[in-house]
Amino acid sequence: MQNGRIVSGNNLTRRTLLFSLSLRVIHSVVPMNKRSLVLVACLGLLYFPSLFGQVGFSLPSYTNTSTGQNLDFPVSVVHFDSVFSIQFVIQWNPSILEFQGIEHLVNPLNIVDSSCFNLLETSQGFIRFRWYSSSYKSLQNTATIFTLKMKVIGLNGTVSPVVFTELPPVTYFEIVRGKNNQFFFLNTAMLTNGSVTVGTVDSEEPATVFAGDLSIAPNPFSASATLAFEMPQSDEVKLRITDALGRIVHQADFQVQQGHNEVQLNGTALVNNGIYYIHLLTDRQQVVRPVIFNGGK
Repeated sequence: MQNGRIVSGNNLTRRTLLFSLSLRVIHSVVPMNKRSLVLVACLGLLYFPSLFGQVGFSLPSYTNTSTGQNLDFPVSVVHFDSVFSIQFVIQWNPSILEFQGIEHLVNPLNIVDSSCFNLLETSQGFIRFRWYSSSYKSLQNTATIFTLKMKVIGLNGTVSPVVFTELPPVTYFEIVRGKNNQFFFLNTAMLTNGSVTVGTVDSEEPATVFAGDLSIAPNPFSASATLAFEMPQSDEVKLRITDALGRIVHQADFQVQQGHNEVQLNGTALVNNGIYYIHLLTDRQQVVRPVIFNGGK
């Protein structure tokens, strides 16, 4: 395994033979002053194809929306070539957007029912998606695989991100392309996240964004865990911990600084073993991450 990607010996041998053939062609037909550029391009295409065709997804952004407005969030693809497995999480702020449903009646992945979706946590602001096919699927750029239906419930001036993310250890972001045995993860896929602005927001005031920046270690934990996250500016943050039923079991408010921040989570704040959800909130944004506690009853 190299950088999280499985590369078979046969693939490496095949690429080496192709590169040797490419060298002969380059020397026979390409002028001397252009050979180096062509050689670099061949190397990239043969040994690092993901740099030239990263599989990805995109979500739209909306501004000047109003409370009560219904919005569609089509999940569209890019460079979706010979893919046979996908899993990811889509997250939003449930105090600003209310989940209404999923539309997938006509879709290129042949999703015939809701078995690909875990909708048990939509009230907390995320869904889980997992799809697998026994054969490779290739789609045109901008093809929509399904559409999220949302309703705006936030107050004027609030902003909700709508982002692709992961919620380990249950659901990691992963795309598997059968061609060349390529794996794409949260930090290597080509992702365009969406957002919703209710009314208008002062463009001179930067929005606080957590999405994708909160880590919890260790996870699972028994005695204590460290919450680490980045902030674009100083702000007041609300910490809320909920159990699997959505009940708040611990809460705290504190001031954080611009840049890197760490907060210690003491296991004495929890009682029973199981999964909990860490919520970090500001007036505009929130992020939710699961954590497993095994130091209780």
